[in-house]
Amino acid sequence: MKRFAAAIAFLAGVALAAALAVHAGLDATLRALGAIGWLGLAEVCLLQLFALTLCGLAWWAVTHGAGLRACLVSRWIRDGASNLIGFIPAVGEGISARALTVFSASSAGDAAAATIVDVAIEALAQALYTVVAFILLLPHLDGAEARRWGAIVALTTIPILLMFAISRHRGALGLGQKIGMQMARIMGIEGGHFHLADAVHAIYLKGPRIGASLALHLTGWALGAAQIWVAARGMSQPLGVADAIALAGLVSAARSAFFLVPWSAGVQEGGFLLVGAALGMDPAAAIALSLVLRARDVVIGAPAVLIWYLAEGRRSLKAVLR
Repeated sequence: MKRFAAAIAFLAGVALAAALAVHAGLDATLRALGAIGWLGLAEVCLLQLFALTLCGLAWWAVTHGAGLRACLVSRWIRDGASNLIGFIPAVGEGISARALTVFSASSAGDAAAATIVDVAIEALAQALYTVVAFILLLPHLDGAEARRWGAIVALTTIPILLMFAISRHRGALGLGQKIGMQMARIMGIEGGHFHLADAVHAIYLKGPRIGASLALHLTGWALGAAQIWVAARGMSQPLGVADAIALAGLVSAARSAFFLVPWSAGVQEGGFLLVGAALGMDPAAAIALSLVLRARDVVIGAPAVLIWYLAEGRRSLKAVLR
């Protein structure tokens, strides 16, 4: 039933995205994409790789003895899995925690605790970034529009803040551990004696590391705005820095708020259209920006997912040969 509901949500999102693209004008959208070209896409991808590097450093800051390279590779895998095979919410986070145990000496418990804290800090950074994005959008809005957008921002920020709150709640962490252990048993993975809530709270006591992780994640979110700025410039629809931050921040908040929609199908395109309209952007250019980010996700994510499958396959083969 859950898979059926997810499939329906995905198909509805795809239909919405297609309808929005038609509404914006397919010819104009294709011309905008052509104007960006392969060079523009390469610039966007390089900026995204830089952002992922910062996110990997942020994760490494809150781990217990995990190697930096393992954190960087596992964070890359998380991004690829979330964007390409993320039909189930949080599948990318689960896969990346597993990857951290494969590529480093971290135990499954330590990897899970560090992943929970990292995701929570990233959510907090996103909430702060969303507020900044809304403030930068305000000059483009009149009184009624500002109130309407304020309500939208509040609704999209609440789920993000809930992620951070849940990560600090012992009852929620205990329930999450029970579910995780059941899933591990189904997958044939042996679980050890580990108290997830204690491990998570021990990480939160490391104030300087939490602060460093938050700063790195904020910088990573800011690089999302840089990607939009570069892509818009390539299609001769230049945006100011403040407008690029507003667009990137609010679209990302919409994606997070509607995380149950697989691949944010339709959500991302709708966000670009709505925020782009407030900024005075041409609808075709807004849809083209969304498609550029979709292409970026495939270019960067596909190799990461392949590496993960190969690593798991190699691990399984070694287990069989023993």
